[in-house]
Amino acid sequence: MVRELERTRHHSDFPETAPAANPVFFRTYSRRQDDGRETWEQVCDRTIAGLEKLGNLNSDEVALLTKMQQQLKTLSSGRWLWVGGTDWIERPENFSGAYNCSSTNIHDWRAFGLLMGLAMMGCGTGAVLEPQYINQLPSIRNRIQITLQGEIGMTPSDRRRQETEVTYDGDRVLMNVGDSRIGWVQSYQTLLELSTDQRFDSTVEVIVDLCDIRPAGEPLKGFGGVANPVKLTDLYQRVALILNNANGRQLNSVECCLLIDEAASTIVAGNIRRSAGMRQGASDDELFGNAKMNLWQQDEAGNWRIDPERDALRMSNHTRVFHHKPTLNECIDAVRQQYYSGEGAIQWAGEAVARASCDLMPNRETKRDFLKAYNEGKGMEWIGDRYPEISKTELEHRLSRVGLNPCGK
Repeated sequence: MVRELERTRHHSDFPETAPAANPVFFRTYSRRQDDGRETWEQVCDRTIAGLEKLGNLNSDEVALLTKMQQQLKTLSSGRWLWVGGTDWIERPENFSGAYNCSSTNIHDWRAFGLLMGLAMMGCGTGAVLEPQYINQLPSIRNRIQITLQGEIGMTPSDRRRQETEVTYDGDRVLMNVGDSRIGWVQSYQTLLELSTDQRFDSTVEVIVDLCDIRPAGEPLKGFGGVANPVKLTDLYQRVALILNNANGRQLNSVECCLLIDEAASTIVAGNIRRSAGMRQGASDDELFGNAKMNLWQQDEAGNWRIDPERDALRMSNHTRVFHHKPTLNECIDAVRQQYYSGEGAIQWAGEAVARASCDLMPNRETKRDFLKAYNEGKGMEWIGDRYPEISKTELEHRLSRVGLNPCGK
């Protein structure tokens, strides 16, 4: 329902004590319209109307939200300030774009595609890379040889493919990349799948045609903003290099990080959003734990450079997951590593699982008992004995809720 809302106006939309407010607002939350950028009033109207519809709010609730947001006392989430109240967020396939964070276990190629799709909607991506998940990934069996053809922006807008089309011809694969979120994701996931496709015996020549991709500067009418596929041409070569280096074996945790982060680098360069990634690995995975050590190195002339093979790792934070309560020395080592590298965060999984299952632990004593049992490797038995009505599937789900609280250090 459209209504005129009484506004409490100040001389300026933002106070003089917040000099960065205007540039941040117009850079991040003000959407382009035919007559220019949205004003703060228009953003308030759009987002509150979206909340009214989403929550079936009454007039008093709408009035309170309006007052608090226009007076800058309480705001909608950053995600909602961008997509709230738009036609784009009304479509079910875009619902995830309203969420700031997500998490999934990396156990198949679809999980990689899911994270790229979420990132392209502006949703932060969490990936759990513990051995029980990444060991389910198939071994890399095919070498990928990339050939690029067709220049970005060649196809007129009314003739562009929206979804990626893949054509097979012996050991050659032609991939026409679609000009949409799903098109980019399909091309990325297809490349991953080709590395383990049993129809091929050794090398797969993949011809990537980008002529249907819209050029830099063209508006994104649904999600908003403008296109900037500046790093898309490099994505396929970078992904192929990571896969080829793992030929004959399964990917390790750092290679999984790189595959996800190469996609993230491409997306952030495309003006989708800031980098917002969380990667969670096993506490005893030294490769994962030291992935960002000495990321910057100094040459003989004193110039600093970043290792180009690991550059994409900067797109996310790395957290080591402890399934036993970390000792004092383990905590001190983690803080020391954070001091020297900016990384080294740790997570006590028992605490994260307890928070995510607080409905089963109504007081401090039951939570303490659960943490003791979890530390002894008996977390599932503790819940099962006290709540026999809970199915095995739900039990397993509850014990894997580590990714729902990655900052529970």
